Amino acid sequence: MIRLGRTGWNNVIIFAMLIMIFLFNGLHHKIMSSSEEAVQSLLPANSTVLTYQYSDFKIERIGTSWRTNKQLNLDIELLDLNWRQATGEVIPVVDEKSLVLASVELNIAGYDRSLVFDVFTTPDGCFVDDNQARRLKLDKQTCNQLFPTTEF
Repeated sequence: MIRLGRTGWNNVIIFAMLIMIFLFNGLHHKIMSSSEEAVQSLLPANSTVLTYQYSDFKIERIGTSWRTNKQLNLDIELLDLNWRQATGEVIPVVDEKSLVLASVELNIAGYDRSLVFDVFTTPDGCFVDDNQARRLKLDKQTCNQLFPTTEF
C-alpha cells in the first residue's frame, strides 16, 4: 500500500478527476462528431442556387421567381426547397466505373465554380457523387425529388 500524507492523497484525487474530465470530454466530442459526419447536406449551408442545369432543361433564378427553357410539369419552388434540404449518408468513394443516370450542374451565389452532381443507382440505393470527392447515399424518394425526369 502506498503511504501518502493528506496533501499527497489530495493530489492523487485531483489528478484522477482531471483524467476523468478529459476522458469524458473527449468521448463526448467523439460520439457527437461521428454522428454529424455520417450525414451531410448536399449543398453548403445558407446557399442560394442561381441555376439548375439538367441534361435536358435549365432553370434560372430571376430575382425572386424562376425561368425555364422548356415547359416543365413540376413545382420549381418545391424542387429548390428539396435541394436545399437534401442530406445523405457519406460513404467511401470506391474507384469503380458506374453508369451515371443523370447529372445536374448548380451555380450557387458567391461561388466561382459550379457544383456538379452525378447520380447513379445500385441495388442498395441511389448515390450522388459531387465534384468535392464525396459520395452520398440517398433514399429513392429524395433521388426522385432531386432528379424529376429520371426513373429510379
